[in-house]
Amino acid sequence: MLCMEEDDEIVEKVNKANTQFYRAFENLSIEMMDNLWKHDENIVCIHPGWDLFTGWLAIRESWITIFANTAMIKFTITNTKIRTFDKVAVVVCLENIETTSANGRVIKIGVIATNIFEQSEQPTNQWLLIHHHGSPVTNYYIPPNVSSQ
Repeated sequence: MLCMEEDDEIVEKVNKANTQFYRAFENLSIEMMDNLWKHDENIVCIHPGWDLFTGWLAIRESWITIFANTAMIKFTITNTKIRTFDKVAVVVCLENIETTSANGRVIKIGVIATNIFEQSEQPTNQWLLIHHHGSPVTNYYIPPNVSSQ
């Protein structure tokens, strides 16, 4: 059992890894994504409305496709909940997204996401993504605590 300070420190590290994931997404950077995901055949990614991708190579290709078709994307993450289980952490959050497609169409959507991280053994005990699942929110509206600008 972890003491409260150790648990708080782990939650902070996981939250930082989760934030880095969304920064990589906003930067449309496959290089940043490369550094955040575990390179393994058993990892999973499910983008809203897409099929399930398994293994780093398939997941990497899905990000390349998304980035090639996105001119701009901005995330405001709210309602974040983090649970830790030894070397695994689960993050559930609401992605408040404003995006511009490659053809110039502006879209504002909400996506409920589950991001699961695993603490790597080597070299630096980094928290790496092993699972991302996003589902669109029906009847989404921009919550009052999120700026629409």
